[in-house]
Amino acid sequence: MTSFSAGAVKVALRLVTFPYRINQRSLSRNVKYFYAPYRAPKGFLYEVREYNGVKVEELTPDELRGEQIILQIHGGGAVGGMTPMYRKISERYARICGLRVFSIDYSAGLSRVHPELLEECSLAYEGMLKAGYEAKNIILTGDSMGANLALATCLRLRDEGKELPSAIISVCVQGDMSSQGDSYRKNAHADPMYALPFWQSYNKRGARLRRISPYCGDTPLDDPYLSPAFGDYKGFPPMLIQCGDVEMCESDSDMIYGRALAAGVKATQRKYRGMFHDFHYFAPWLRESREAWRDIAEFITKVLP
Repeated sequence: MTSFSAGAVKVALRLVTFPYRINQRSLSRNVKYFYAPYRAPKGFLYEVREYNGVKVEELTPDELRGEQIILQIHGGGAVGGMTPMYRKISERYARICGLRVFSIDYSAGLSRVHPELLEECSLAYEGMLKAGYEAKNIILTGDSMGANLALATCLRLRDEGKELPSAIISVCVQGDMSSQGDSYRKNAHADPMYALPFWQSYNKRGARLRRISPYCGDTPLDDPYLSPAFGDYKGFPPMLIQCGDVEMCESDSDMIYGRALAAGVKATQRKYRGMFHDFHYFAPWLRESREAWRDIAEFITKVLP
């Protein structure tokens, strides 16, 4: 049963997102993102570097538990950048596993078109390898569009014969840019962030709900580098795939999980009842969010040497 607090958060989200949902306007392309200078909390060292010309933020806890690193690719629909929320996520990863966290600050924006962001993420990863970081010590994580970019980066690296990270964490991935999955209908009125108002019909509004992002450009929507839900995951490292069961893109995670299993990957899927997109990022205090973060911590512990 969904917690009372989670229910309250979902009601609040429905109210906040209503002006966008009523006309099926893209949330990521219309909200105003808040950016602020960052000062690391006590016990952490914060630095900004460049790898192959791509900005990467590094957060190092004073007490390191190992040489492995977490490499984060943030979400934001290809539009939002490294907001304060994602720096808090970096802190959370560092605290739960005692490892350094690197966050690729790719140049997101309204004008960006595939494969520009994929190329930046690939360049940053390869630049880190050139700088001496070993692929076997990298755990790659991403949420929403960031999970898309994380998976697509690994598909591209694999196809080019390059080393993959030791593990991948996919959080609420936006992995099917064609929005073909059945959850776009199933959760058309259930998702508190993106759903239709209850009085609007899916039959009349569904096409607008499944709108295609301008980021796709002219790329075929089933291209795995754009939509990793259509990828072949042969040779991939262990994967943790998380999603909520009322989020619009639930089936994106299902597709990737199924393809990973078919390719022989040691993949684990965790679905959280009644939960919405990126719930444990937006509301980490919820009971369900604490469970999701425990699952992440357990997965990281299992894949560490």
